[in-house]
Formats: sequence, C-alpha cells, structure tokens
Amino acid sequence: MGTETLFWKDSYMKEFEARVVSVNGKEVALDRTCFFPQGGGQVGDTGFLNDVRVVDTRKDAEYNITHFLENDAQFKVGDAARGGIDWEKRYRTMRLHSAAHVVYYLMIDVFGEGCRLASSGIVNEKKDITDYLTESFDRERLAVVESRANELIKKGGEIRTWSDESKSNYRYWEVDGFPKMPCGGTHPKRLEEIGEIIVVRGKKPGAGKERVEITLK
Repeated sequence: MGTETLFWKDSYMKEFEARVVSVNGKEVALDRTCFFPQGGGQVGDTGFLNDVRVVDTRKDAEYNITHFLENDAQFKVGDAARGGIDWEKRYRTMRLHSAAHVVYYLMIDVFGEGCRLASSGIVNEKKDITDYLTESFDRERLAVVESRANELIKKGGEIRTWSDESKSNYRYWEVDGFPKMPCGGTHPKRLEEIGEIIVVRGKKPGAGKERVEITLK
C-alpha cells in the first residue's frame, strides 16, 4: 500500500503529524509524510522529525518512504512524530523542476524533433541538469530557448498536476499550450512563481549528447 503521500495532496505543506511504522537505526518510516522521496531526478527532501535532523528521503518500489536521520532514531513503532521540511530548499526545487519542463518543450521547438531527452535530469534547489540527444547545438538558439521560456513564465498560468487513477503512483504535469508530461515531482501552482531563469550549456556529457543547466536568476 505504501506511505500516504501528503506532498502530492498539497505541495506547499511544510509541517505534518504522523505515526511511526518502522525504525531501523537511522531509518524511520511513517504512515504518512510530506517529505518528497528522491525520484524522477528530483532530490529527496530534508528537514526534521521532532528534534532530529532528516538528511535524506527515499522510497522503495511499493512507495514505502524512509526518512534518513542524522543520528540514531529515538522513535519506537507507534510513536507520534511531527515533521517539517526545509521549505526554502523544496520551493526552489519545485520552481526549477517546472522550469525544466518548460525548457524541454522549447528545446524541441527550437532545436527540432531530433532533440530528445538523454536522461530524466537532476534537479535540486541549486539547478536543473538535463542531457539531450542532439546532432546540432549552439548558444544562439539556446538563448532563444531562455528568452521564450522567460516570456512564458512571466505571462503566467496554471500548472496542473494530478494522479492517474488507473496506475498507482503515476502522475502528470501540464500547462496550457503543451501536451501533458509524466512527472511525479512537486511543482508550484503557477508559472509566474518560477521567476526569471538562466539557461546555459553545461559540460558535454558524451558523444552525441549536450547538457543544459537551468538556474534561478
């Protein structure tokens, strides 16, 4: 059945209360959590459970979510726990994650259909890093992608995320003007929340691939 995923019900939730369901040294699982577990390229949340620091969050195939603590847990199964995420880190990650989706669609539009994802990307509170398969790549067209992305973000609009009821833990991301995209990450509610972004060419990851890095201005 897995952990109840509060971060999908409300990606702006900062604190929550839950019950401990398992303890293994520095690893604690709860019946519900708003800590996002690492996945889909998005970094796992950090924060606190009671007064203990959470340094990472991961999930297994059944979506059982484990909180990795800085020190051995003083919890017992059945204990009440109050959690709080590092909100500034999460919010910047959310903004960059949605920015990466916008840039993806514009990369295809500007560089052509031959430009395809080579990886799902890595996004944290500092930057998004995504590798593309492409035969041609230049900074002038990348500048066009950045400009168009910032125009779209500034114009604003709703960012929609939802679960596919027919598939467990399968979710989508969508904004007006683009097709829906599978994504289980956390996102802001509106494009204008992203703010202005910078899109640059990163270190080349290998033959036939190009790296794009996105930061918040």
